Amino acid sequence: MGTYYLDVEAKAELHSEAVRLIAQYESPMETVKALMAYNCELENQILALAHRHSELVIISFDPTPPVVER
Repeated sequence: MGTYYLDVEAKAELHSEAVRLIAQYESPMETVKALMAYNCELENQILALAHRHSELVIISFDPTPPVVER
């Protein structure tokens, strides 16, 4: 098992979906809500895959808190 990194095409697809969502809303708050919902949907798909195919996917928890750089 290893960490899966997105290829250039997958990154571009995720980026274009984020840009589409950002352009769809005038309010920054509504944009953030839409992006969070999109992120939750992706996470749910990963969890469903991990549940169905536990031999292929392992979900682990990294206790390191996230860091925001400015």
